[in-house]
Amino acid sequence: MIRFREEDIRWLALELPDSVKFYKYAGDFAGETEVIRKLLASDGLFDGLRRRLQIELVIAEGMSRDYLISFDGLLSRLREKYPLLDAGTLREIVAGGGADYIMRSGEPFFQNSCPRNLLNRCRDRLESPGGAPAAPAREWKNENIRIMMQKGFRRARVRVREQLSFAGDPGPGAGNARVHLPYPCECPEQTGILLHGSSHPVYISDAPQRTAFIETPYVPGDRYWIEFSYTITVPYREPDPAEVSADQPAFCTGELYPHIRFTPAVRALADELSSDGANNLVLARRAYDWITSNVVYSYMRSYLYIDNITEFCLLNRRGDCGVQALLFITLCRAMGVPARWQSGSRVEPGEIGSHDWAQYYVEPYGWLYCDPSYGGSALRAGNTERWNYYAGNLDIFREINATEFQSPFDPPRFFMRHDPYDNQCGEGELDNAGPGEGEVKTSRSVVAFEADV
Repeated sequence: MIRFREEDIRWLALELPDSVKFYKYAGDFAGETEVIRKLLASDGLFDGLRRRLQIELVIAEGMSRDYLISFDGLLSRLREKYPLLDAGTLREIVAGGGADYIMRSGEPFFQNSCPRNLLNRCRDRLESPGGAPAAPAREWKNENIRIMMQKGFRRARVRVREQLSFAGDPGPGAGNARVHLPYPCECPEQTGILLHGSSHPVYISDAPQRTAFIETPYVPGDRYWIEFSYTITVPYREPDPAEVSADQPAFCTGELYPHIRFTPAVRALADELSSDGANNLVLARRAYDWITSNVVYSYMRSYLYIDNITEFCLLNRRGDCGVQALLFITLCRAMGVPARWQSGSRVEPGEIGSHDWAQYYVEPYGWLYCDPSYGGSALRAGNTERWNYYAGNLDIFREINATEFQSPFDPPRFFMRHDPYDNQCGEGELDNAGPGEGEVKTSRSVVAFEADV
């Protein structure tokens, strides 16, 4: 595991040498690693390429262990629950972008989490007479819209517990444990943030990627936890394109390498959407409409393993909530519309899970919200009211931990993060290493959730 500076992640925008790419895209990660080590030992590498190759070593190691399921293996795993599933149906699901895979020795190999993801996302395609019935759809999103429209806002008081522990034997020299647990950001939507307890003394940062930081001598079996509460208040707005000001700000309209990039593909779509000189509110809505109409929700590999998240979404037309939010942000910025990241968790009574979305700025309304993944699912379900709602509004079922994408921790990490762009579950490291995949266990739970209505 390499020592890592947070700003080094921008070097992922560099192309890899052909000698590396030949092995990488053939799925031969042992060969890729060997070539990279030879290049790093050679003379004449400029600093940026050296750092790019060092990061690629981490990516190659992770990819080599994350894609181990063959097509037959995937079919066998799914048939444990749906015994009548046929190979042809599974091939159709894969061809439609429903499963993440890479090619290894000319054959597709699927991400280790693919069986679980397909069972969660593709039940309607997998079900058979011998299968289990699909879970009923939740109604809280529709109820939330009704209440928001009636009251003009909504508020909730939420209490959450976050926990992290280390697994395995770290070996000699473990020294101190350094843990960054997600913590609610101070922002207009979140107030009254209270820390109710923690396993160890904590430092609460004020960074855009907000964390509760614990540093303490490592003790095998220790668990590192915090429990906190916050009030979330979300307004309801119906912006009118006719009321948009002629003068608009230029902040939050630039690139952020490696993923918020105005590549030729991004420029082509942005130019297509903005060719008639429409105002910023209309342009943001066009970006939202394109994504929700064309991009299918799909579980993703680790973001670290994607060269350009935005372009991946644009060209493959699939992606999870964060991938879709990044494409929206990048398209908006390429058209001159200020846009930025928000992320944290989807929090409901008794349930919590990672979620990402976006904001965009339009005078005279200020920052508006956009949740393309929620909007896309509403559109595919035929719910145009909910589709329109998430083009500019949010719900109260959120915990906001980050207000910027790719923001460094405070204090910074020594080793590369598992997710160098976000922090929804927590990160841990020891003095002698940044633990690998599966060597850090995290959990979250909703202790209390009380909405005003």
